Amino acid sequence: MKRFIAFLLIASSLLLVACGGGEPTELGFIDPETGIEYVDVTPMGLYPVDKGEEFISVNVDGETTVYYEVEFENTKNFLCYEIEGYYFLMRASGIKEPTLKEFNPIAAQIYSQNNTVKFDNLFADMEYIPEENRDDITQGETALVKQIEDAITNGEEVTLNVKAEDLSVHFYFHMLSADYPGLYYIVSFFGYNGRYFLRDDTINKTVHCPRDVIIRMVGEE
Repeated sequence: MKRFIAFLLIASSLLLVACGGGEPTELGFIDPETGIEYVDVTPMGLYPVDKGEEFISVNVDGETTVYYEVEFENTKNFLCYEIEGYYFLMRASGIKEPTLKEFNPIAAQIYSQNNTVKFDNLFADMEYIPEENRDDITQGETALVKQIEDAITNGEEVTLNVKAEDLSVHFYFHMLSADYPGLYYIVSFFGYNGRYFLRDDTINKTVHCPRDVIIRMVGEE
């Protein structure tokens, strides 16, 4: 019996070591196994497409947060966590967040005003689609995605003083990338005073939306 109890104590101690939590820091936490510090990404920018397996837990002032792997991304770069059913991204402090151009989007999912309901897609061109999935796609629209990228990157910044209730339409592009297959990058599309705009909140930049993208979103006007 004593040997059995001793075995349980040893097993328990090994389990605690194996499941050891992260060490909180001012900006996030450190994984003691790798020494990597993880910090939150800029709000309204990058998000995980889907979570993977549980990776580590962190206890701060008696409250424990569970962090998960991000599907198709290296845990040395990104993790995610849940708040009220939504998943948010953490990055290793040693890597920088990609700009939209660096993200290199090739496709996008289009979400409604509250950013919760997908109602359309800008599919990637055939060259990016695995052969087994090509039957479901009639035409790629990577060119439109690249117009959005170019407008945000090189377009002249527009200053607007506008409230949400003043917008005629408001949608969100969840930009998708082959370089970051587990993430999406948010760019918003909205109409105001008869004109249409794109906004990247990570760099606090609003630009005029390209005409081809406007026609795709709201038709000819």
